[in-house]
Amino acid sequence: MDRTHTAATLFSDTHATSTELKVTERADPQPTARTCPWCDSPNVQLVPRGYAGLTDERDQFLICESCKRTTFEIVAKSSREMRMGRYKAGDIYQDRAQNTRYKISRVLRSGSNEFLLYLKPWKEQTA
Repeated sequence: MDRTHTAATLFSDTHATSTELKVTERADPQPTARTCPWCDSPNVQLVPRGYAGLTDERDQFLICESCKRTTFEIVAKSSREMRMGRYKAGDIYQDRAQNTRYKISRVLRSGSNEFLLYLKPWKEQTA
């Protein structure tokens, strides 16, 4: 019996306990839909970070099919780059190649010589 059939059976079964229902509800998490932060298009391709799989990417980013912009979510930096750049949470990270700015939401030490900068796109505040 597959999971979807089991979940449907548990939800329609009057003899199912509340614990069984809660376990079934948490069994299949829903993926979050990503949109381009610059043009709000849902046509984006996620390039995940990792050295195993289809790509060997140090960074995690989105590529928008509509506006052709690259939006970084996670950027990897070495210890030396961290000392030189003085990155910290709350600061602004600039991607000079794309001419975009990001707010650093979190800095995570990922190994002995690697740090991950979690970024959120930063749009200029107009007064």
